[in-house]
Amino acid sequence: MITIHFEENKNLYEQIYTYFRDEIKNGNLKWKDKLPSRRSLAQHLGVSLNTVKTAYDQLTEEGYIVSDQRRGFFVDKLYAERLKMPEPEIVFEERTATEYKYNFSHSLIDADKLPISILKKCSNEAIENSLKNFSLPKGGIWTLRIEIAKYLKEHRGVVVSPENIIITGGYGEHIFILMSLIDKPVFAVEDPGYNKTMDLINGLSEKINRIPLDKYGFSVADLEKTNANIAIVTPNHQFPTGTIMVLRRRQRLLEWADKNCRYIVEDDYDSDFKYAGNPIPALKSLDKDDKVILSGSFSKIVGKFLGVSYLVLPQKLKEKYDKIQITTSGASIIQQNILERFMATGAFEKHINRMNAHYRKKRSVIIKELKREGIEILGADAGTYFVMRVDEKIWNLKNLKEKLSKNSIKLNTVADYSSQGKYERDLIIGFGGLKEEKLKEAIRNLLEIISY
Repeated sequence: MITIHFEENKNLYEQIYTYFRDEIKNGNLKWKDKLPSRRSLAQHLGVSLNTVKTAYDQLTEEGYIVSDQRRGFFVDKLYAERLKMPEPEIVFEERTATEYKYNFSHSLIDADKLPISILKKCSNEAIENSLKNFSLPKGGIWTLRIEIAKYLKEHRGVVVSPENIIITGGYGEHIFILMSLIDKPVFAVEDPGYNKTMDLINGLSEKINRIPLDKYGFSVADLEKTNANIAIVTPNHQFPTGTIMVLRRRQRLLEWADKNCRYIVEDDYDSDFKYAGNPIPALKSLDKDDKVILSGSFSKIVGKFLGVSYLVLPQKLKEKYDKIQITTSGASIIQQNILERFMATGAFEKHINRMNAHYRKKRSVIIKELKREGIEILGADAGTYFVMRVDEKIWNLKNLKEKLSKNSIKLNTVADYSSQGKYERDLIIGFGGLKEEKLKEAIRNLLEIISY
């Protein structure tokens, strides 16, 4: 019979439970081994029957033992089998982000040009303000919403009340909010288009309609054939083709939204920089019937480290938003205060103008190199990326991904964002993250690997 040396300051049943648990864990008691009956163990240890019952009940609940009403208590097979399994060896590997010799990613910015000293000052002021008032109102800091309203009027031609601006932590929150505000959402998305949009709404909507593009942009004729009530578009610099939606197509899209309970989500991605013609007004600026939801961020201006985005809601949806409880992570109060300070001081506006000139210069260098080789350029009037269309009779795109990887080059094709099985010869040239002194070298290396 077993021996347990009881300690005075611990519950008796816990000490009995611990004894058997450790015996099973250590393998001293194995599968099918029988435990003493509760009554005999109570008598042997000089404790009450209820004390032993409580210990056995806990062992049973946690899977160490199993009860057979006629035969008694036995070590459970499942736990015993787990003991036989070798403990997995956990190896902690140091992981670092992949570094490329030339990175043509569309999402990068020239971080070296950020006004670090000004941002540090804004950060210090933001932390001080946040310590004084650390409550974050629903919808975001009011003073930041005012600054964003000014920005939208000046740069996007959109006149909107700060009341209708919602501060968020990113595009994923925008989709979540819309799913909460619009009844039975059925989405229509661009094809080719932003893969993350598909990932976010897949499984949340009854159906996702992929709408093809033509040279004028999103095909409203194809949209009208669907039962969609939400169309997500990037009209100002379509991702990934770079197409700018023409005015007539914008008007047709607004006419579609005016019928029934339909809305347009205008993803204003990569529209902050313009190099030819007049600045592109947002689709929202034409929205007389209040059916456009404007989705924007500042990632192409100040990078992703701030993590501040915004959503402009039509009045009807804003009223619904105010009435319901929506839990989102949002941008922190410090992040919002940093951006508010950056915008309010005028440094934000100066930075946009400076970066527009900088990116215009980089774009010109790259396009000059490509045109020298007779390569067709598409969608280069705005943003920090464009498309180079190569002639497959001249250039060799066979095993392109393998060649790019071998030469440490990061580059996507439009085909990577399409379900249509085409666009393989349309290469996306993102120049935001390329160093100015490496532009010609990067393009020459790219052309070299597709020349054989």
